[in-house]
Amino acid sequence: MHHPIRFSLRLATVLFAAPTACFAAPITWARDVMPIVQERCLECHRPDQVGPFSLTTYEQARPWAKSMKQQVASRKMPPYPGNPGGIEFHGDMNLSQAEIDTIVGWVDQGAAFGNKADLPPEKNFETFEGGWRLGEPDLVLQTAEPFTVSGEISDLYQCFLIPLGLDYDVWLKGVEFQAGNNEVAHHFILFEDMGGTFPSLDDASPEPGCECADMDKIAGARIVKMWAPGNVSPLRGEGIGNKLTAGKNLILQAHFYNSTGIDQVDQSRIALHVAGPDETIDKRIRLQLVSQMMLDIPAGNPHVDHEMQIQAMKDMTLYSVGGHMHLRGKSIGQWAVLPDSAEEIVMLDIPEYDFNWQLDYVFEEPWKAPKGTKFIMRSVHDNSAENPVNPDPSLNVKWGLYSKDEMAFTGHYYTFDDEKLGITPEAIRPEDVARLNGANIESD
Repeated sequence: MHHPIRFSLRLATVLFAAPTACFAAPITWARDVMPIVQERCLECHRPDQVGPFSLTTYEQARPWAKSMKQQVASRKMPPYPGNPGGIEFHGDMNLSQAEIDTIVGWVDQGAAFGNKADLPPEKNFETFEGGWRLGEPDLVLQTAEPFTVSGEISDLYQCFLIPLGLDYDVWLKGVEFQAGNNEVAHHFILFEDMGGTFPSLDDASPEPGCECADMDKIAGARIVKMWAPGNVSPLRGEGIGNKLTAGKNLILQAHFYNSTGIDQVDQSRIALHVAGPDETIDKRIRLQLVSQMMLDIPAGNPHVDHEMQIQAMKDMTLYSVGGHMHLRGKSIGQWAVLPDSAEEIVMLDIPEYDFNWQLDYVFEEPWKAPKGTKFIMRSVHDNSAENPVNPDPSLNVKWGLYSKDEMAFTGHYYTFDDEKLGITPEAIRPEDVARLNGANIESD
């Protein structure tokens, strides 16, 4: 028996529900996509930043629409390969699935602009004179001469002396880097020359700086800060600093990776942000690495695991974590196991390692690691021909500094909880600011 009233109700439901599905508002740049781009992309894709093109307007973005879809759908962009796991990251750039679906849907629907009135307010990125991000720096230092990276050299570590000549300690709150040539500057490490051995090596080299893949020959060099494109760590919190010792100079190690086939010129610079006498320094920031140097990666093997563990000898507070491999790197991560616990806490998980993007992942809140906490590094290398960036799958590979070699380490910046230095730092004296800021920097 038919029920005409029920049938009519069903028909009405279909007729009145259909327009909602069929005539849903189209996805537009102005209303839907630009807010995502502002939060996730403009950090790099705006004028004078590391992105190869700008996305600040629809006109700039529209020619790249198909590429944007491909890159976000594969999660290659934004270049934030790390997953936070059990500890949230400050400034996490990972796209949500909803954000990916919005960008993909926008392109699939024709990449329309939409209504100008729907555009979000312009996002202002605070920068300071010289393009620095963390504030007006106390010192801006530059390598003494431009350096030419030959088109015939695809992989080079070159170190440059950056004299300080200070007869008093200073306490760093932060360091910023500006690559002189983003085409070839893969990453930098700033060292403090604790042994004073570098000037003689520098003098013996006929070109600016000297080759320094083997840092063991620079006895006592201490890592101050590491940098890779797109990576700007915030200033250290109140009472925390990184000590630069009186009488010591700095060494800038540049890893140049020239795949252009032509000569490239670089003259990079750094900015130092220094604590002043209005702050009391109680804790010194330190870097601890979890390194597996006994690497054994057979030729052709697509999946080679390594692991390393270390233990916290005192109560510690951690501020950030990172990981480093070379071109055969497939995945890397760091885990923590608290005392009297078997649970592994994911500190950092990079399931698809990318040699081009090596970031310092800053924790949203400092993380406490009691004495006895285990830190575990796990890595996987792919030495097969299926790895598209493998320099040579026919080689058995060990630990080494060059990109044809391999590495596997994670690390974290930390302080000791029981440390209370009570130091009143001295600001950089005006005569030193004038001498150092004017040493190698050409006027703009």
